Amino acid sequence: MFDIKKQVLAFSLMASLGIAETTGLGFAEVDLVFPRSGTFGPMTLTPIVFAIQNPAAIDRLYPYIYYGLWPVDLPPGNQTLDSNLARQHLPNTTYATGSVAFLEASIANTLNTENDWEFVWEMDWTNCSTSANETTSDGEPKVNLNNPWTGQSVRFTTKKGASQPNLTALTADDKCGDASALVFNVTKTLEAQSGYYEGEKCAVLASPAPTPAPCKVSVAPAAASSISSTLTAAQCAAPTPGISCPPKKGAATVNNAASQLTWWVASMLLVRELLI
Repeated sequence: MFDIKKQVLAFSLMASLGIAETTGLGFAEVDLVFPRSGTFGPMTLTPIVFAIQNPAAIDRLYPYIYYGLWPVDLPPGNQTLDSNLARQHLPNTTYATGSVAFLEASIANTLNTENDWEFVWEMDWTNCSTSANETTSDGEPKVNLNNPWTGQSVRFTTKKGASQPNLTALTADDKCGDASALVFNVTKTLEAQSGYYEGEKCAVLASPAPTPAPCKVSVAPAAASSISSTLTAAQCAAPTPGISCPPKKGAATVNNAASQLTWWVASMLLVRELLI
């Protein structure tokens, strides 16, 4: 359906692991809050919002999230994925099991027209498993580090007169089940004894994967407002914002100082000419 340009993960998969931790971190899930199937008004700033259920467990998967957004009739050869949401952007793993955190990004000046769109997202993660035949130098079972991935897509429409996306409404009981999601069951973790992940813990996943439960996620109005403000501030902090932004607080002071310096230099030159 689409041509995904795979990108190389920024870490090595050649780690030797051992020392099992039998305490599982439980169910963990990644839910796409927006974009979502439906019809929405054209928007200058498009929010990209993922909900992370049990982020401490998700962090042990060392995931990378890639996404792309394009008109549905765009030729496959022009469809590429960006990688704005990666493992280093995950929330801190100090959350209690079962908590929810959010990953936010935005795209400016793309969905400000009427059209039919496709949003594609892909996630890579790691899954540790022990080997039946190979052992480490300490006699521990050798661990294989698998790197699976999966992709999902969402189609939606922008049309004048339709409402803007409301994250609170999209996670309400009558809409929450429409979310695109990936879910995992972390049964235990293994600690790396050497290699890139030395001292780090990697998740061991149960198979088959559990059924997603996106309705456990809700975005309160205050959280939705905070996400919107964060995305707007991030855009306005860019050297060339893609949206209309208020003047920066320091800009007026800098401009005024530059203007005064210009007048001072001109005055000094005028005085010099008069004294010659």
